[in-house]
Amino acid sequence: MLKKCLLPLLALSAPASAQTLNILLYHHVADDTPAVTSTKVADFIAQLDNFEQQGYEIVDLEQAVKQVQAGKPLEKRSIALTFDDGFKSVCDTAYPELKKRGLPFTVFVTTNPIDDNYQGYCSWDELKEMADNGVTIANHTLDHGHLVSKALKDDNWLEAVKSNINDAQAKLEQKIGHAPMIFAYPYGEYNNELKLWLKEQGYIAFGQQSGSVGTTSDWQALPRFNAAGNYASISSLRFKINASALPLDYATLPDPQTTSSQPELNITLLESNEAYYPHLQCFINGQPIDVSWKSDLEFSVTPPEPLSNGRHRLNCTAPHRNGSPFFWLSQQWLVDAQ
Repeated sequence: MLKKCLLPLLALSAPASAQTLNILLYHHVADDTPAVTSTKVADFIAQLDNFEQQGYEIVDLEQAVKQVQAGKPLEKRSIALTFDDGFKSVCDTAYPELKKRGLPFTVFVTTNPIDDNYQGYCSWDELKEMADNGVTIANHTLDHGHLVSKALKDDNWLEAVKSNINDAQAKLEQKIGHAPMIFAYPYGEYNNELKLWLKEQGYIAFGQQSGSVGTTSDWQALPRFNAAGNYASISSLRFKINASALPLDYATLPDPQTTSSQPELNITLLESNEAYYPHLQCFINGQPIDVSWKSDLEFSVTPPEPLSNGRHRLNCTAPHRNGSPFFWLSQQWLVDAQ
């Protein structure tokens, strides 16, 4: 059975970095699936070998998040592994490798394709076998739809989304026997109204924006680092798996769904003895963007050109005063300009 790693409690005087959790996001682990969402088998094995060689602790996602949420320090180098959708290669390729190593992981499954026996997805029997061996199987909706696409046009959109999530949760209960209260947004898309409902239901929820989980995170909008495509190499991942959350109250971030094509992000940082704010840099869709400082702890960033409708990612990083690791913030903009 895969071990549910028990995270040793460190002294309460441990540095803030000891309370950071970095979560990796995978879809396919295969050589013949779409490159942008795939981690080649050799790259996946190399990642796992490197984590072990470098002394990282691979931890159970739900347990680790709850521990950070409670303010209890983790090991300094804690990583959780997550897989979205429930693709066949997770059962056929990733699971045997992770089981052999005794490592915990979470699969967020979209239930309708599994019900319909779609080629390329795990079966319920395979998912149940993994669950019986310690893998966490969790909710990724019935149909992997764009949950908030109708939010600005249809007053009944949230009721439809509630039914979708509730029905998927019931299906997991039926097929797996247990459905944890953790949820991953399809495409990483959400808005504040959906976040609030998930919070009221008791869910912890995960997006697809980059960043680290810390004690001031928004528990219904937790970040994950992409470990596929161009981001699958050890050199690409090394800064991310050592990252910490940029110190701020993440619950105060604006609603990512916006009608503005040039949305402004205003940030108030928390004082830090570790993050070196004068060297903070921001990027929109990978391109540098000017940072406007209002004080030593307050800044704003606005895209220099109008953004197209759809998803955009704004990333800001600041180095440690000693140079590394980096402190990371990612704000998703879901533009729906009228």
